[in-house]
Amino acid sequence: MSPDEKKLTAETAPPKASSRVGTNLVLEGKLTGHEDLEISGQVNGSIDLALHDLVIQKSGRVKAEFIKVKNLFIHGQLDGQVKAERIVISETAVFSGDITATRLSVQSGAKFKGTVKISKDYQP
Repeated sequence: MSPDEKKLTAETAPPKASSRVGTNLVLEGKLTGHEDLEISGQVNGSIDLALHDLVIQKSGRVKAEFIKVKNLFIHGQLDGQVKAERIVISETAVFSGDITATRLSVQSGAKFKGTVKISKDYQP
């Protein structure tokens, strides 16, 4: 494939689908889907996005019975049990709960209370 063909393919590739729970929204219940999710509001319940990413923004507040995602990026508050391939807990995050992950990064300044189990295999 020539460089021009590669460029054309990259430009015409469909955008990655994603959804957002805005700052003024409160969602209660079981959330499942097949695209990435960004939470700036409040979610109470469970989240199953096993093959997709979840971003909890600084204003996001999540209280979850269970979360299963491919990649989790926490900047806000999360209380619950999480299973993911990769988890990044930023310096602004507050996390309380249990983690099972292949890779975990906790940045300086993050607040973390819970248990961690590092698992070599993430199974969606």
